[in-house]
Amino acid sequence: MRVLIVSANMGQGHNATGRALEDAVRERWPDATVSWLNALERLGPGFESLFQRIYVANVESVPWLYEFFYGAIWRIPWFAAASRWFTASWCGARLAKPVAEFAPDLVLSTYPMGTAGLAWLRRKGKLPVPLGAWVSDFAPHPFWVYGAADLTMVMHDVAVAPALRSSPSAHVGVSAPPVRAVFRPGDQPAARQELELPPDAFVPLVSCGSLGFGEIETTVRELLAADPSVVPIAICGRNDAVAARLRALDEPRLRVVGWTDRPEVYTLASDVVVTNAGGATSLEALACGRPVLMHHPIAAHGKANARLMAAAGLALVSTKDGELAETVRGLLAEPERLKEMAEAVARHCETATPLRAALESLASAPLNPPTQRLRPEDALFVHVATPEVPQQVGAVLLFDPKPDGTPVTHADAEHLLAATPGLRTRLLPGSGLWRARWQEDPGRTSSDVLTSVRVGPDAPLDAALTREMDAFFSEPVSPERPVRARLVTGIEGEQGALLIALHHAASDGIAVISALVGQARGKDPLVPVAAPRPRSRSRRRGWWSRPNVALGASHAPNAALGASGAPNATLGASHAPNAALGASGAPNAALGASGAPNAALGASHAPNATLGRNRSQPGRSAVRARLAGLAAPVREVLARITGPAWHGLDRSAGTARGSGAAKPAHPKSGSSGKARNQAADLARGIWALARAGAAPRVRWDKRIDSPQRHFARAHLSAPEVRKAARRAAVPTTNLVLALVAEALHRELGGTAPEQLRVLIPMSVRDTGTFRQLGNHTGAASIDLPTGPMSLSERVRATDRMLSDQVGHGAPRAGNAVVRVLGILPPALHRRAAKLVYRGTWFSAIASVLPGARSPVVLNGALVRTVYPVLSLAPGVPVAVGIMTWAERFTVCITVPAGQEERGDRLAAAVVEAFGRL
Repeated sequence: MRVLIVSANMGQGHNATGRALEDAVRERWPDATVSWLNALERLGPGFESLFQRIYVANVESVPWLYEFFYGAIWRIPWFAAASRWFTASWCGARLAKPVAEFAPDLVLSTYPMGTAGLAWLRRKGKLPVPLGAWVSDFAPHPFWVYGAADLTMVMHDVAVAPALRSSPSAHVGVSAPPVRAVFRPGDQPAARQELELPPDAFVPLVSCGSLGFGEIETTVRELLAADPSVVPIAICGRNDAVAARLRALDEPRLRVVGWTDRPEVYTLASDVVVTNAGGATSLEALACGRPVLMHHPIAAHGKANARLMAAAGLALVSTKDGELAETVRGLLAEPERLKEMAEAVARHCETATPLRAALESLASAPLNPPTQRLRPEDALFVHVATPEVPQQVGAVLLFDPKPDGTPVTHADAEHLLAATPGLRTRLLPGSGLWRARWQEDPGRTSSDVLTSVRVGPDAPLDAALTREMDAFFSEPVSPERPVRARLVTGIEGEQGALLIALHHAASDGIAVISALVGQARGKDPLVPVAAPRPRSRSRRRGWWSRPNVALGASHAPNAALGASGAPNATLGASHAPNAALGASGAPNAALGASGAPNAALGASHAPNATLGRNRSQPGRSAVRARLAGLAAPVREVLARITGPAWHGLDRSAGTARGSGAAKPAHPKSGSSGKARNQAADLARGIWALARAGAAPRVRWDKRIDSPQRHFARAHLSAPEVRKAARRAAVPTTNLVLALVAEALHRELGGTAPEQLRVLIPMSVRDTGTFRQLGNHTGAASIDLPTGPMSLSERVRATDRMLSDQVGHGAPRAGNAVVRVLGILPPALHRRAAKLVYRGTWFSAIASVLPGARSPVVLNGALVRTVYPVLSLAPGVPVAVGIMTWAERFTVCITVPAGQEERGDRLAAAVVEAFGRL
């Protein structure tokens, strides 16, 4: 084992943490070779002393400037991003050579600039080994935390949130104080005897780090004035001038110490430690079980450390003259308060992760996976989600008992859930500067997201299922864990129900149902499963072996959000020719490239060829590559929107439910005419969207005050629906939506408008994307006829409106608009998404999903019924999900809590209207 420790001579706190880590490494791996690297020294001649002088000057002379910079990296995202990028690239370039020469198996960093440089190396593919960072301050800041590090250890639970705010993709843990083993709870009377201190005195240890920062003299004077029983110890470090001034006080109770190699003895002898920075000195105090008094904390990180330590109950803070003396008098008057703080310190040290355990985990676990950008179709649902209107979809699977009479089991549910899209992902919502992204969580399994509840014996089906659905789906999923599930048993006749909720950014309904049905039938999951890679250095290439994999691809079984197993495949390209965007089975093929590594945008048979050329002049290659990068998003959009199939609404042959094999495209003479027709359809669709305007006003309660929901269910006979559709000479989808229009008319009564705008998501999946994960949908805003008319007239009017909208390319245009919005800068993309997806433009949501027509059986238990669960949109209080499942059309209506009667009336009205047909 070869271990590299990256630190810096900026005081002694960073090196002290490094020494503690070295001790833990040698304890765990006695034969390890340990080498140190001074990050500041590697920046170039003179930089180390320059940074030291700047730091001292900031703390002692211009603290306002230090405060300004520290606050700016939290308040101003672009400033933080630019500073981090500059620091990381500068340090990374300087560290690359010594790191490569040492060839470590494990890298540990205790200095923020060192961590930044090492993270840069990881992103550049130059650090294929585990990287751990220990934050030696109590409060992390954006220069400390990087997602490229495999493990970032902070000093307390209260520090986890600011660490993740700095870098949401970071893997953050809580470390025991990273100090030498000599700092541990011990014999206080023996330590006082060794130092010749009064056994019954109140002993505060004043220590301001190796540089002796702060107003030590004022601090000591306050302590002396607090009470005659106070016997202060002042450790001045290398600040000889301060030590001389303190000795000149000639105070018999005061013990003045300069530099010492035995600080642990003084810490054990004390009752509290008084400091002003919150770095290594505070960590050493906590390791010995001593509370901390933070007095006049130094600027920036010192004040941040003080706030977090006080929030954790480990320290008391005094910021004004005289407050320290009052604090000490309070502790003397209330000794129980000091005891409570000491107990909090002991609990923290007992529950935090020991250094050895953290090192073992770091060395053996997979690398922290890189983040990937969410596709615009997926990011839309991250941007529009609010606490009151979370964007989660789901499904409810109702199981018959097994042939032996037993219900579906927890193990059965775990097996089925293993294929759920989004199971092994974290969603990172982004900010005004960064786009929404996702990150794989390879350690998560279906058992982590599944809970069970038994409601019976023999609980009535309808009442029990309604109660459990309302409770379960009213609790939103989180971006950190975008999938939740609950198995409900004890329903009459040993039936069971599996409730699955997932963030809408993870996938659309077709992918969810396809994944679950495939898992139940033993088919390959939507994402190919690769065998685990051997635990060797070669496996640790996670940051560059698949840099272009799209939306969830990984080598982990059932990885979520969908991409193929091909190395560097882009946008779901598989090994099959022409599977997606013309990409071939060649590694790194992208956007029409074929037969050549790294080919882009139509290039062929030439490495690094760009923009369709197979030869390039060296002087122009960089310019062409940049042009290719700029053109890629637009060309990707145009490529993706020219060939979707519209499930259930397109009457033309060959578009039904994505069945059939893809035919390779050939540059025949008719292809240009087809492209012109597609472009004309797209233009007509965009024009139809533009002239549609705001939705007709609907007089119903649109308030959505909380995430609480109610779900009303119904089902229709699928054979009878198809028979009725044939009699009416309309597609089954159009017939069912006409029933929804009739139900809306009945609900609104005399206030019903002539037309009600309904957003209808439609799949844009073709034969190349039918089994891919993610959201592959467009949408049509259809003005359903809800005015007074007969049911047969409503069926014909609904059919005309749907055929007109789809025939004019509105769904295709909707998908194009969503994809083009993704090209906008993140802040504008977020605002645009919120602008277009709200009740101004539509009053309800309805979706008809294809399900399984033949029986689906899970380990002997028949999946009798599946109900699709849709989310609402801001200002849109009704969503209707419809699915074909075996011999049924199932209907599930979502309404806000408090509007239960409306949902139940709508479900009953759909059934009643179908009865009249």
